[in-house]
Amino acid sequence: MQDLKEIILLLVQHNIQPFRRADAKSKLLALWDGIAMGNFSTDAAAAKALYDESFQGSKYRKLKSDFRARILNAVLEIDGNQKTYSDYQRAYYDCHRQWAMVRILTGQNANAAAVSIATRLLRQAEKFDFTLLAMDIASYLRIQYGLRESNDRKFREAHEVFERYRKTYDAENLAEALYTTLIVRYVNNRSTQPEVSRLATEYWEQISPYMLEHATYKLQMYGYMIGLMRYTAANDYEKALVACNEAIQFFKGRVYEARVPLQIFYYQRLICNIQLRQFEEGTESADYCLKILQKGTFNWFKNKELYLQLSLHTGEFGRAADILYETLHHARFEFLPENVKETWSIYEAFFYYLVLAGKAPAKTNAQKFKLAKIINAPPLFSKDKSGIIIAIMVVKMLLLLQERRFSQVLDEVEAVEQYCYRHLRGVNAQRSYFFLKMLLQIPTSGFDPVQSVAKAERFLKKLKETRLQVANQTHEIEVVPYEMLWEIAIESLSSAKKVA
Repeated sequence: MQDLKEIILLLVQHNIQPFRRADAKSKLLALWDGIAMGNFSTDAAAAKALYDESFQGSKYRKLKSDFRARILNAVLEIDGNQKTYSDYQRAYYDCHRQWAMVRILTGQNANAAAVSIATRLLRQAEKFDFTLLAMDIASYLRIQYGLRESNDRKFREAHEVFERYRKTYDAENLAEALYTTLIVRYVNNRSTQPEVSRLATEYWEQISPYMLEHATYKLQMYGYMIGLMRYTAANDYEKALVACNEAIQFFKGRVYEARVPLQIFYYQRLICNIQLRQFEEGTESADYCLKILQKGTFNWFKNKELYLQLSLHTGEFGRAADILYETLHHARFEFLPENVKETWSIYEAFFYYLVLAGKAPAKTNAQKFKLAKIINAPPLFSKDKSGIIIAIMVVKMLLLLQERRFSQVLDEVEAVEQYCYRHLRGVNAQRSYFFLKMLLQIPTSGFDPVQSVAKAERFLKKLKETRLQVANQTHEIEVVPYEMLWEIAIESLSSAKKVA
Protein backbone atom coordinates (compact mmCIF):
# COMPACT_ATOMS: atom_id res chain seq x y z
CA MET A 1 0.00 0.00 0.00
CA GLN A 2 2.85 2.41 0.80
CA ASP A 3 4.23 2.22 -2.74
CA LEU A 4 0.77 3.01 -4.19
CA LYS A 5 0.42 6.00 -1.86
CA GLU A 6 3.75 7.36 -3.03
CA ILE A 7 2.86 7.04 -6.73
CA ILE A 8 -0.56 8.64 -6.15
CA LEU A 9 1.06 11.55 -4.31
CA LEU A 10 3.42 12.03 -7.25
CA LEU A 11 0.59 11.99 -9.79
CA VAL A 12 -1.51 14.42 -7.73
CA GLN A 13 1.47 16.81 -7.59
CA HIS A 14 1.54 16.76 -11.39
CA ASN A 15 -2.27 17.09 -11.69
CA ILE A 16 -2.63 13.66 -13.29
CA GLN A 17 -5.77 11.63 -12.49
CA PRO A 18 -5.88 8.40 -14.51
CA PHE A 19 -9.48 7.66 -13.45
CA ARG A 20 -10.94 11.09 -14.11
CA ARG A 21 -13.34 9.75 -16.73
CA ALA A 22 -14.26 6.61 -14.83
CA ASP A 23 -17.81 5.87 -13.77
CA ALA A 24 -18.69 7.19 -10.32
CA LYS A 25 -19.29 3.60 -9.18
CA SER A 26 -15.93 2.38 -10.46
CA LYS A 27 -13.98 0.37 -7.91
CA LEU A 28 -10.75 1.71 -9.43
CA LEU A 29 -11.91 5.29 -8.80
CA ALA A 30 -13.04 4.34 -5.29
CA LEU A 31 -9.61 2.85 -4.54
CA TRP A 32 -7.88 5.97 -5.88
CA ASP A 33 -10.04 8.32 -3.81
CA GLY A 34 -9.71 6.15 -0.70
CA ILE A 35 -5.92 6.13 -0.84
CA ALA A 36 -5.55 9.77 -1.97
CA MET A 37 -7.82 11.03 0.84
CA GLY A 38 -6.14 8.89 3.48
CA ASN A 39 -9.16 6.68 4.13
CA PHE A 40 -7.37 3.50 3.05
CA SER A 41 -4.10 3.31 4.96
CA THR A 42 -3.85 -0.47 4.63
CA ASP A 43 -4.88 -3.17 2.16
CA ALA A 44 -7.12 -4.63 4.81
CA ALA A 45 -9.08 -1.37 5.13
CA ALA A 46 -9.44 -1.04 1.36
CA ALA A 47 -10.55 -4.65 0.83
CA LYS A 48 -13.08 -4.38 3.65
CA ALA A 49 -14.62 -1.16 2.33
CA LEU A 50 -14.71 -2.17 -1.34
CA TYR A 51 -15.59 -5.88 -1.19
CA ASP A 52 -16.18 -6.69 2.47
CA GLU A 53 -13.49 -9.36 2.15
CA SER A 54 -9.92 -10.05 3.23
CA PHE A 55 -7.14 -8.24 1.36
CA GLN A 56 -6.05 -11.72 0.26
CA GLY A 57 -9.36 -12.24 -1.52
CA SER A 58 -9.31 -12.72 -5.29
CA LYS A 59 -11.50 -9.68 -6.08
CA TYR A 60 -9.32 -7.24 -4.21
CA ARG A 61 -6.07 -8.70 -5.49
CA LYS A 62 -7.31 -8.41 -9.08
CA LEU A 63 -8.45 -4.82 -8.49
CA LYS A 64 -5.13 -3.85 -6.94
CA SER A 65 -3.19 -5.41 -9.83
CA ASP A 66 -5.23 -3.48 -12.42
CA PHE A 67 -4.96 -0.31 -10.35
CA ARG A 68 -1.18 -0.58 -10.08
CA ALA A 69 -0.83 -1.07 -13.86
CA ARG A 70 -2.98 1.99 -14.59
CA ILE A 71 -1.19 4.37 -12.27
CA LEU A 72 2.24 3.18 -13.41
CA ASN A 73 1.25 3.90 -17.01
CA ALA A 74 0.14 7.35 -15.88
CA VAL A 75 3.67 8.07 -14.61
CA LEU A 76 4.72 8.30 -18.28
CA GLU A 77 2.39 11.30 -18.63
CA ILE A 78 4.50 13.42 -16.27
CA ASP A 79 5.77 16.49 -18.10
CA GLY A 80 9.56 16.42 -18.20
CA ASN A 81 9.81 19.99 -19.48
CA GLN A 82 8.54 21.92 -16.50
CA LYS A 83 9.79 25.42 -15.76
CA THR A 84 10.97 24.42 -12.29
CA TYR A 85 13.33 21.84 -13.77
CA SER A 86 16.95 22.69 -14.54
CA ASP A 87 18.29 22.33 -18.07
CA TYR A 88 20.00 19.12 -16.92
CA GLN A 89 16.73 17.66 -15.61
CA ARG A 90 14.83 18.56 -18.77
CA ALA A 91 17.60 17.07 -20.89
CA TYR A 92 17.55 13.87 -18.83
CA TYR A 93 13.85 13.25 -19.45
CA ASP A 94 13.97 14.36 -23.07
CA CYS A 95 17.03 12.27 -23.97
CA HIS A 96 15.67 9.09 -22.42
CA ARG A 97 12.31 9.55 -24.11
CA GLN A 98 14.09 9.98 -27.44
CA TRP A 99 16.20 6.91 -26.78
CA ALA A 100 13.06 4.88 -26.14
CA MET A 101 11.73 6.24 -29.45
CA VAL A 102 14.90 5.10 -31.24
CA ARG A 103 14.50 1.57 -29.87
CA ILE A 104 10.81 1.45 -30.87
CA LEU A 105 11.56 2.71 -34.39
CA THR A 106 14.34 0.17 -34.74
CA GLY A 107 12.01 -2.60 -33.64
CA GLN A 108 9.60 -1.49 -36.36
CA ASN A 109 12.40 -1.47 -39.00
CA ALA A 110 12.29 2.33 -39.39
CA ASN A 111 16.08 2.38 -39.29
CA ALA A 112 16.76 5.58 -41.23
CA ALA A 113 14.60 7.62 -38.86
CA ALA A 114 16.08 5.86 -35.83
CA VAL A 115 19.69 6.52 -36.89
CA SER A 116 18.92 10.18 -37.58
CA ILE A 117 17.47 10.65 -34.09
CA ALA A 118 20.29 8.65 -32.46
CA THR A 119 22.99 10.76 -34.15
CA ARG A 120 21.50 14.01 -32.81
CA LEU A 121 20.82 12.39 -29.44
CA LEU A 122 24.47 11.38 -29.03
CA ARG A 123 25.51 15.05 -29.11
CA GLN A 124 23.00 15.85 -26.37
CA ALA A 125 24.14 12.91 -24.24
CA GLU A 126 27.75 14.04 -24.54
CA LYS A 127 26.88 17.64 -23.64
CA PHE A 128 25.08 16.62 -20.44
CA ASP A 129 27.50 13.86 -19.35
CA PHE A 130 24.99 11.01 -19.80
CA THR A 131 27.79 8.47 -20.02
CA LEU A 132 25.78 5.25 -20.08
CA LEU A 133 23.33 6.67 -22.60
CA ALA A 134 26.18 7.89 -24.83
CA MET A 135 27.80 4.47 -24.66
CA ASP A 136 24.49 2.76 -25.55
CA ILE A 137 23.92 5.11 -28.50
CA ALA A 138 27.49 4.60 -29.74
CA SER A 139 27.02 0.84 -29.50
CA TYR A 140 23.76 1.14 -31.45
CA LEU A 141 25.39 3.27 -34.16
CA ARG A 142 28.35 0.90 -34.35
CA ILE A 143 25.96 -1.95 -35.14
CA GLN A 144 24.04 0.13 -37.68
CA TYR A 145 27.15 1.26 -39.58
CA GLY A 146 28.97 -2.03 -39.20
CA LEU A 147 26.24 -4.56 -40.01
CA ARG A 148 23.48 -2.69 -41.82
CA GLU A 149 25.25 -0.01 -43.89
CA SER A 150 28.87 -1.32 -43.88
CA ASN A 151 30.14 2.26 -43.62
CA ASP A 152 33.74 1.82 -42.47
CA ARG A 153 34.42 5.45 -41.52
CA LYS A 154 31.25 5.91 -39.50
CA PHE A 155 31.72 2.49 -37.93
CA ARG A 156 35.22 3.42 -36.71
CA GLU A 157 33.97 6.79 -35.40
CA ALA A 158 31.16 5.10 -33.47
CA HIS A 159 33.58 2.47 -32.16
CA GLU A 160 35.98 5.16 -30.91
CA VAL A 161 33.14 6.96 -29.16
CA PHE A 162 32.00 3.70 -27.58
CA GLU A 163 35.49 2.84 -26.31
CA ARG A 164 35.97 6.33 -24.89
CA TYR A 165 32.72 6.18 -22.97
CA ARG A 166 33.30 2.59 -21.91
CA LYS A 167 36.46 3.69 -20.12
CA THR A 168 34.59 6.61 -18.57
CA TYR A 169 31.77 4.29 -17.55
CA ASP A 170 34.23 1.89 -15.91
CA ALA A 171 35.75 4.78 -13.96
CA GLU A 172 32.30 6.00 -12.89
CA ASN A 173 31.33 2.51 -11.73
CA LEU A 174 34.55 2.23 -9.73
CA ALA A 175 33.90 5.59 -8.06
CA GLU A 176 30.31 4.61 -7.28
CA ALA A 177 31.40 1.25 -5.81
CA LEU A 178 34.12 2.83 -3.66
CA TYR A 179 31.79 5.54 -2.37
CA THR A 180 28.93 3.18 -1.53
CA THR A 181 31.38 0.90 0.28
CA LEU A 182 32.31 3.83 2.50
CA ILE A 183 28.68 4.79 3.09
CA VAL A 184 27.71 1.26 4.14
CA ARG A 185 30.37 1.46 6.84
CA TYR A 186 29.50 4.99 7.87
CA VAL A 187 25.80 5.76 7.61
CA ASN A 188 24.39 3.66 10.46
CA ASN A 189 26.98 4.72 13.02
CA ARG A 190 27.06 8.41 13.80
CA SER A 191 30.33 8.25 15.74
CA THR A 192 33.58 9.29 14.11
CA GLN A 193 35.39 6.47 12.35
CA PRO A 194 39.15 6.65 11.75
CA GLU A 195 38.92 3.46 9.67
CA VAL A 196 36.47 5.14 7.27
CA SER A 197 38.77 8.14 6.97
CA ARG A 198 41.71 5.84 6.23
CA LEU A 199 39.72 3.95 3.59
CA ALA A 200 38.50 7.20 2.03
CA THR A 201 42.11 8.36 1.71
CA GLU A 202 43.04 5.06 0.07
CA TYR A 203 40.05 5.25 -2.29
CA TRP A 204 40.78 8.89 -3.14
CA GLU A 205 44.30 7.97 -4.24
CA GLN A 206 42.76 5.24 -6.38
CA ILE A 207 40.07 7.36 -8.06
CA SER A 208 41.67 10.83 -8.34
CA PRO A 209 43.83 9.92 -11.42
CA TYR A 210 40.64 8.93 -13.28
CA MET A 211 39.08 12.27 -12.34
CA LEU A 212 41.89 14.01 -14.21
CA GLU A 213 41.13 11.93 -17.33
CA HIS A 214 37.32 12.03 -17.31
CA ALA A 215 35.59 15.27 -16.33
CA THR A 216 32.08 13.79 -16.24
CA TYR A 217 29.26 14.53 -13.83
CA LYS A 218 28.96 11.14 -12.14
CA LEU A 219 32.68 10.43 -11.76
CA GLN A 220 33.44 13.87 -10.38
CA MET A 221 30.47 13.77 -8.00
CA TYR A 222 31.40 10.41 -6.46
CA GLY A 223 35.09 11.22 -6.59
CA TYR A 224 34.70 14.52 -4.76
CA MET A 225 32.45 12.84 -2.17
CA ILE A 226 35.14 10.22 -1.52
CA GLY A 227 37.69 13.00 -1.16
CA LEU A 228 35.39 14.84 1.22
CA MET A 229 34.92 11.77 3.43
CA ARG A 230 38.64 11.75 4.17
CA TYR A 231 37.89 14.71 6.39
CA THR A 232 34.22 14.37 7.43
CA ALA A 233 34.79 10.85 8.81
CA ALA A 234 37.54 12.31 10.97
CA ASN A 235 35.51 15.46 11.74
CA ASP A 236 38.19 17.69 10.25
CA TYR A 237 35.80 20.40 9.14
CA GLU A 238 38.37 22.99 8.14
CA LYS A 239 39.81 20.70 5.45
CA ALA A 240 36.32 19.45 4.59
CA LEU A 241 35.26 23.04 3.86
CA VAL A 242 38.14 23.41 1.40
CA ALA A 243 37.12 20.14 -0.31
CA CYS A 244 33.50 21.33 -0.57
CA ASN A 245 34.53 24.59 -2.18
CA GLU A 246 36.68 22.76 -4.74
CA ALA A 247 33.73 20.55 -5.72
CA ILE A 248 31.36 23.53 -5.91
CA GLN A 249 33.80 25.37 -8.15
CA PHE A 250 33.97 22.39 -10.53
CA PHE A 251 30.21 21.91 -10.84
CA LYS A 252 29.50 25.62 -11.20
CA GLY A 253 31.78 25.52 -14.22
CA ARG A 254 29.66 22.99 -16.14
CA VAL A 255 27.74 24.11 -19.22
CA TYR A 256 24.53 22.97 -17.52
CA GLU A 257 23.11 23.53 -14.04
CA ALA A 258 24.32 20.57 -11.96
CA ARG A 259 21.77 20.90 -9.19
CA VAL A 260 22.22 17.55 -7.44
CA PRO A 261 26.00 17.74 -6.82
CA LEU A 262 25.69 21.42 -5.96
CA GLN A 263 23.00 20.52 -3.44
CA ILE A 264 25.24 17.82 -1.98
CA PHE A 265 28.31 19.98 -1.58
CA TYR A 266 26.46 23.07 -0.39
CA TYR A 267 24.79 20.75 2.13
CA GLN A 268 28.19 19.48 3.28
CA ARG A 269 29.48 23.03 3.36
CA LEU A 270 26.57 23.92 5.63
CA ILE A 271 27.65 21.15 8.01
CA CYS A 272 31.14 22.65 8.04
CA ASN A 273 29.69 26.12 8.64
CA ILE A 274 27.75 24.86 11.67
CA GLN A 275 30.74 23.02 13.14
CA LEU A 276 33.06 25.99 12.55
CA ARG A 277 30.45 28.41 13.92
CA GLN A 278 30.36 30.27 10.60
CA PHE A 279 26.71 31.15 10.93
CA GLU A 280 26.49 33.91 8.32
CA GLU A 281 28.12 31.66 5.72
CA GLY A 282 25.85 28.83 6.89
CA THR A 283 22.73 30.84 6.17
CA GLU A 284 24.07 31.58 2.69
CA SER A 285 24.68 27.86 2.08
CA ALA A 286 21.21 26.89 3.36
CA ASP A 287 19.44 29.56 1.33
CA TYR A 288 21.21 28.49 -1.86
CA CYS A 289 20.17 24.88 -1.35
CA LEU A 290 16.54 25.77 -0.67
CA LYS A 291 16.48 27.94 -3.77
CA ILE A 292 17.39 25.06 -6.09
CA LEU A 293 15.79 22.15 -4.21
CA GLN A 294 12.38 20.77 -5.05
CA LYS A 295 10.13 20.60 -2.00
CA GLY A 296 9.57 17.12 -0.64
CA THR A 297 12.69 15.53 -2.10
CA PHE A 298 15.05 13.62 0.17
CA ASN A 299 17.72 16.29 -0.19
CA TRP A 300 15.17 18.98 0.70
CA PHE A 301 14.48 17.20 3.99
CA LYS A 302 18.19 16.80 4.71
CA ASN A 303 18.82 20.48 4.00
CA LYS A 304 15.92 21.42 6.26
CA GLU A 305 17.55 19.30 8.96
CA LEU A 306 20.75 21.32 8.77
CA TYR A 307 18.92 24.63 8.51
CA LEU A 308 17.11 23.67 11.72
CA GLN A 309 20.41 22.94 13.41
CA LEU A 310 21.83 26.25 12.24
CA SER A 311 18.78 28.08 13.63
CA LEU A 312 19.05 26.26 16.96
CA HIS A 313 22.75 27.02 17.25
CA THR A 314 22.20 30.71 16.52
CA GLY A 315 19.25 30.97 18.90
CA GLU A 316 16.85 31.79 16.05
CA PHE A 317 14.09 29.75 17.66
CA GLY A 318 11.26 31.39 15.73
CA ARG A 319 12.85 30.36 12.46
CA ALA A 320 13.54 26.93 13.94
CA ALA A 321 9.83 26.55 14.77
CA ASP A 322 8.83 27.34 11.18
CA ILE A 323 11.35 24.87 9.77
CA LEU A 324 10.39 22.10 12.19
CA TYR A 325 6.65 22.23 11.67
CA GLU A 326 6.84 22.75 7.91
CA THR A 327 8.99 19.63 7.69
CA LEU A 328 7.05 17.39 10.06
CA HIS A 329 3.76 18.16 8.34
CA HIS A 330 4.93 17.83 4.77
CA ALA A 331 3.00 15.17 2.84
CA ARG A 332 6.16 13.24 1.95
CA PHE A 333 7.57 13.10 5.48
CA GLU A 334 6.04 9.66 6.09
CA PHE A 335 8.03 8.23 3.17
CA LEU A 336 11.40 9.08 4.71
CA PRO A 337 13.60 6.22 5.96
CA GLU A 338 12.98 5.30 9.58
CA ASN A 339 16.43 6.41 10.75
CA VAL A 340 15.80 9.89 9.28
CA LYS A 341 12.37 10.16 10.93
CA GLU A 342 13.96 9.07 14.21
CA THR A 343 16.42 11.96 13.95
CA TRP A 344 13.57 14.43 13.39
CA SER A 345 11.73 13.09 16.45
CA ILE A 346 14.79 13.93 18.52
CA TYR A 347 14.94 17.44 17.08
CA GLU A 348 11.26 17.77 17.93
CA ALA A 349 12.01 16.69 21.50
CA PHE A 350 14.73 19.33 21.89
CA PHE A 351 12.46 21.99 20.48
CA TYR A 352 9.67 20.90 22.80
CA TYR A 353 12.08 21.34 25.70
CA LEU A 354 12.83 24.90 24.54
CA VAL A 355 9.09 25.59 24.37
CA LEU A 356 8.57 24.27 27.91
CA ALA A 357 11.46 26.42 29.12
CA GLY A 358 9.86 29.50 27.54
CA LYS A 359 12.67 30.00 25.02
CA ALA A 360 10.88 29.06 21.80
CA PRO A 361 7.42 29.87 20.42
CA ALA A 362 4.83 27.11 20.62
CA LYS A 363 2.90 26.22 17.49
CA THR A 364 -0.80 25.40 17.63
CA ASN A 365 -0.08 21.68 17.32
CA ALA A 366 2.86 21.60 19.73
CA GLN A 367 0.79 19.65 22.23
CA LYS A 368 0.80 16.67 19.87
CA PHE A 369 4.38 15.88 20.82
CA LYS A 370 4.38 12.70 22.88
CA LEU A 371 6.53 13.55 25.87
CA ALA A 372 6.24 10.00 27.17
CA LYS A 373 7.91 8.70 24.01
CA ILE A 374 11.19 10.19 25.21
CA ILE A 375 10.79 10.19 28.98
CA ASN A 376 9.41 6.66 29.25
CA ALA A 377 11.64 5.20 26.55
CA PRO A 378 13.31 1.94 27.61
CA PRO A 379 17.01 2.13 28.49
CA LEU A 380 19.18 2.04 25.39
CA PHE A 381 22.50 2.19 27.17
CA SER A 382 23.33 -1.41 26.37
CA LYS A 383 23.53 -0.45 22.68
CA ASP A 384 26.53 1.62 21.74
CA LYS A 385 24.74 3.79 19.19
CA SER A 386 27.24 6.44 20.20
CA GLY A 387 25.72 9.23 18.22
CA ILE A 388 21.97 9.38 18.41
CA ILE A 389 21.81 7.80 21.87
CA ILE A 390 23.79 10.71 23.32
CA ALA A 391 21.23 13.17 22.03
CA ILE A 392 18.44 11.01 23.46
CA MET A 393 20.10 10.87 26.88
CA VAL A 394 20.64 14.63 26.93
CA VAL A 395 17.10 15.61 25.96
CA LYS A 396 15.59 13.00 28.26
CA MET A 397 17.47 14.38 31.26
CA LEU A 398 16.56 17.95 30.33
CA LEU A 399 12.86 17.16 29.95
CA LEU A 400 12.75 15.29 33.24
CA LEU A 401 14.40 18.25 34.97
CA GLN A 402 12.07 20.75 33.30
CA GLU A 403 9.03 18.70 34.32
CA ARG A 404 10.48 18.42 37.85
CA ARG A 405 10.30 14.64 37.71
CA PHE A 406 13.19 14.40 40.10
CA SER A 407 12.58 10.81 41.15
CA GLN A 408 12.90 9.71 37.52
CA VAL A 409 16.08 11.78 37.18
CA LEU A 410 17.54 9.90 40.13
CA ASP A 411 16.58 6.63 38.45
CA GLU A 412 18.60 7.65 35.39
CA VAL A 413 21.77 8.71 37.22
CA GLU A 414 23.48 5.34 37.49
CA ALA A 415 22.77 4.33 33.88
CA VAL A 416 24.01 7.68 32.51
CA GLU A 417 27.08 7.53 34.74
CA GLN A 418 27.93 4.05 33.48
CA TYR A 419 27.42 5.06 29.86
CA CYS A 420 29.72 8.05 30.25
CA TYR A 421 32.37 5.84 31.80
CA ARG A 422 32.10 3.05 29.22
CA HIS A 423 31.58 4.94 25.99
CA LEU A 424 32.39 8.65 26.26
CA ARG A 425 35.84 8.75 27.85
CA GLY A 426 37.63 8.74 24.50
CA VAL A 427 38.14 11.63 22.11
CA ASN A 428 35.02 10.93 20.05
CA ALA A 429 32.52 12.78 22.23
CA GLN A 430 34.39 14.92 24.75
CA ARG A 431 31.87 17.75 24.76
CA SER A 432 29.04 15.30 25.35
CA TYR A 433 30.96 13.66 28.17
CA PHE A 434 31.55 16.99 29.92
CA PHE A 435 27.93 18.10 29.48
CA LEU A 436 26.41 14.87 30.76
CA LYS A 437 28.74 15.07 33.78
CA MET A 438 27.44 18.61 34.34
CA LEU A 439 23.85 17.40 34.26
CA LEU A 440 24.69 14.66 36.72
CA GLN A 441 25.82 17.29 39.23
CA ILE A 442 22.24 18.54 39.48
CA PRO A 443 20.73 15.47 41.23
CA THR A 444 23.88 14.97 43.32
CA SER A 445 23.42 18.59 44.51
CA GLY A 446 19.86 17.94 45.61
CA PHE A 447 18.56 19.85 42.55
CA ASP A 448 19.82 23.09 44.04
CA PRO A 449 20.85 25.45 41.18
CA VAL A 450 23.60 27.25 43.14
CA GLN A 451 25.28 24.06 44.30
CA SER A 452 24.83 22.50 40.85
CA VAL A 453 26.66 25.40 39.20
CA ALA A 454 29.49 25.17 41.72
CA LYS A 455 29.94 21.41 41.35
CA ALA A 456 29.73 21.55 37.56
CA GLU A 457 32.20 24.41 37.18
CA ARG A 458 35.21 22.22 36.39
CA PHE A 459 33.31 20.37 33.67
CA LEU A 460 31.95 23.63 32.24
CA LYS A 461 35.48 24.98 32.00
CA LYS A 462 36.61 21.90 30.05
CA LEU A 463 33.52 22.11 27.85
CA LYS A 464 34.34 25.70 26.89
CA GLU A 465 37.95 24.75 26.20
CA THR A 466 36.80 22.00 23.79
CA ARG A 467 35.61 23.90 20.77
CA LEU A 468 32.84 22.34 18.69
CA GLN A 469 34.92 22.11 15.49
CA VAL A 470 37.71 20.13 17.17
CA ALA A 471 35.54 18.10 19.54
CA ASN A 472 35.64 15.09 17.20
CA GLN A 473 31.90 14.45 17.45
CA THR A 474 29.37 14.54 14.64
CA HIS A 475 27.00 17.44 14.13
CA GLU A 476 23.84 15.42 14.88
CA ILE A 477 24.86 14.87 18.52
CA GLU A 478 24.87 18.45 19.80
CA VAL A 479 21.49 19.63 18.55
CA VAL A 480 21.58 22.79 20.67
CA PRO A 481 24.91 24.14 21.99
CA TYR A 482 25.57 22.59 25.36
CA GLU A 483 26.55 25.93 26.92
CA MET A 484 23.13 27.29 25.95
CA LEU A 485 21.30 24.22 27.31
CA TRP A 486 23.17 24.48 30.61
CA GLU A 487 22.13 28.10 31.10
CA ILE A 488 18.50 27.20 30.33
CA ALA A 489 18.50 24.23 32.72
CA ILE A 490 19.95 26.25 35.60
CA GLU A 491 17.63 29.16 34.88
CA SER A 492 14.62 26.82 34.99
CA LEU A 493 15.77 25.30 38.28
CA SER A 494 16.26 28.76 39.75
CA SER A 495 12.83 29.94 38.62
CA ALA A 496 11.17 26.83 40.02
CA LYS A 497 12.93 27.29 43.36
CA LYS A 498 11.73 30.91 43.64
CA VAL A 499 8.16 29.87 42.89
CA ALA A 500 8.37 27.11 45.49
